[in-house]
Amino acid sequence: MSQTKTYVLLDHTLATAQVYQQVNAQQRVRLDKRQVDHAHGQITFTDRDGKNKTLRLKLQTDEIDQAKQIKEIGIPANEKYTQSERDALMFRNGVLITDNPTVQKFLEESPQYEDNWLPEKDPEGKKRVVRTQDVRQPLYKLFDKTIELKTDDEMFVKRVKAANKIMETKDIQAGQNLLYRLFGAFHKAPDNILEIRAQLIEYLDESDEKMLDNILKEDKEMNIDEGAEILIGKAIGLKIISFDTVPNQIVMTVGGKQRNVKQIPSEFSPEERKLYFAQFLTSEDGKLVRTELEKEVKAKEPKVKEPAAV
Repeated sequence: MSQTKTYVLLDHTLATAQVYQQVNAQQRVRLDKRQVDHAHGQITFTDRDGKNKTLRLKLQTDEIDQAKQIKEIGIPANEKYTQSERDALMFRNGVLITDNPTVQKFLEESPQYEDNWLPEKDPEGKKRVVRTQDVRQPLYKLFDKTIELKTDDEMFVKRVKAANKIMETKDIQAGQNLLYRLFGAFHKAPDNILEIRAQLIEYLDESDEKMLDNILKEDKEMNIDEGAEILIGKAIGLKIISFDTVPNQIVMTVGGKQRNVKQIPSEFSPEERKLYFAQFLTSEDGKLVRTELEKEVKAKEPKVKEPAAV
């Protein structure tokens, strides 16, 4: 007896436009799934063994290798696709359900299938798809209710942990550090703990798994670049350094006196200038500037904690 399988489009196919459908007088739902999509019925790729392979779905045979279809079964290379073959690979509202073993085999051998991009899904720990001009990323995956429930539960637990970390953030400096790490050095971090937590809550509400991991990362897990990002953010917020006071220069203010500490062309974007300055601070040449910057930031940072909201 044939097993019915369900395939679903991956999240990257979801629409970003805010389009809603009114389902009744009190309720509307957001339409974020493509109403109709198709997997490729024919696709060429290079497999992990370096061999070029072309897969093609033809419903008059169980064979999906086009070369064998032509040579052994006699199906012409230019044979037109039937409507049944097109319909067999159609996703309606992001879902394709089929009990046809040949269609299932084709879908799971195709480079559009997510598992073929994941080494951990292969017994030999290799990606089955090495290169294809037609596909830059997978399109769909097999829906497994047990796995989906487990994933949803893990995401829920991770989201709760992130929420608890935000709730327990009562120190202004710690909160600002987290904001600079999440949003970058040019973010204007508040000096009020309630405002800091409000921004963190907003970030949490929009978080995917990677963003949740960013919230949960501990200070000891930060790399040197993240440390530089936080230091630059603090120094900007405390008006110790400026990127726009003098053209083409990063300016440091110490004891009321300004001096240029690094020449970086103003024609670069703010993010590029910040990146070059961070690279300078983490280099041997910038060691003394970084030490001085850390000292000034520490001297000017607020020393008090604000109480958490009751």
